[in-house]
Amino acid sequence: MDDLGWRSVLFVAASRPDRFDKALAAGADAVCVDLEDAVAPAHKQDARAAAMRFLADGGNRGGNGGGGGPDRVIRINTPRSVAGMRDALALIEARPSCGTVVVPKIDSPEEVCWIDQLLAEAGLDLRLVAQIETLRGVDQAAAITAASRRVSAVMFGGLDLAAELGVPASWDGLLYGRSRVIHAAAQAGIPAIDMPFVDVRDAEGCRAEAQRALSLGFIAKMAIHPGQVPTINEAYTPTPDEVADAERIVTAWKDAPDGVIQVDGKMVERPIVLAMRRTLARAQAPERASTSTRHGDAA
Repeated sequence: MDDLGWRSVLFVAASRPDRFDKALAAGADAVCVDLEDAVAPAHKQDARAAAMRFLADGGNRGGNGGGGGPDRVIRINTPRSVAGMRDALALIEARPSCGTVVVPKIDSPEEVCWIDQLLAEAGLDLRLVAQIETLRGVDQAAAITAASRRVSAVMFGGLDLAAELGVPASWDGLLYGRSRVIHAAAQAGIPAIDMPFVDVRDAEGCRAEAQRALSLGFIAKMAIHPGQVPTINEAYTPTPDEVADAERIVTAWKDAPDGVIQVDGKMVERPIVLAMRRTLARAQAPERASTSTRHGDAA
């Protein structure tokens, strides 16, 4: 699977199709229509139909990696539920030509394999994002991320995990879970996406948490309000000085005869070069939505 190149993933309830266009215009790298927590049980059926139309419309307009706007994503319900099974069957019947599916509350690699096999049997070329947010999921994180080649990223769901742990959804309380998810993502060679910052009015708090998560290894963050998108995009986009430093180091490394060089008086070895390459990769994150016209709040 190709690199997603996301910095921000904006969530919008599948039960609010009137907000889909607004979400697509908010500047996020991906827009995720949520069939899970954001939708009451009584509204699941109508929301499911709206979500499938959202994915199908992305295929018609080239809106999933084809330069036609943000990537289109849906989050289904857990496959351990009736609602999740209905979501999976709806995907098969809708037959979207492209898109990404977030599978929440994954406890085991078998759940990933089950969704993968259903999509494969249906001939659907959809990417999967594994959302890890349970105690069992954290324990099985490495196996989950390696369960299928469709798994293109992993999401950290801290709110549900904090509830299971019986702790506040604070940085310290969730640090172990975040670290386990990051290690599993790195081992699988896929990006990790951090949990949303819940106070939509606190831009500085959102920025600080995004930068803190970046220092752990996360390269993107979920957003629950369009106003958070610019802050998140900025936090996960390297500065011009960081890009220039990375380019200088990567270029100098090409001529290193012994695997060790000095740049600006500092010793540079292979691990530093790998980090600089990751910086350059983040600098190339898509700007597909940067010229979109805003239409107001999506959430």
